[in-house]
Amino acid sequence: MVEVNEALIKKVAELSRLELNEHEIKAYVKSIGDILKHVDQLSTVNVDGVEPMYYGVDGSLRLREDVVIPFPTDENGKPKVLKNAPEVMHDGFKVPPIIG
Repeated sequence: MVEVNEALIKKVAELSRLELNEHEIKAYVKSIGDILKHVDQLSTVNVDGVEPMYYGVDGSLRLREDVVIPFPTDENGKPKVLKNAPEVMHDGFKVPPIIG
């Protein structure tokens, strides 16, 4: 296992262009060291005869049917949700531009 020390954390921080203070360096030494100890512990588990798992679910989940539900509208045919909008534009919520 790799020894996690302050020199290693400083080197990784330098390569990552991160600025870490001494408190953060000490915290990372401990937390990354703990993570690597846990991974090392996992490598000792006997997995003979265990099939690899390719997905997080077994694939037997059923999908629900897609059902189209009309959006509630007012007497003018406009979406009711727009009554809560501060400003409306083209039958939708008006939002500030994000590209200048």
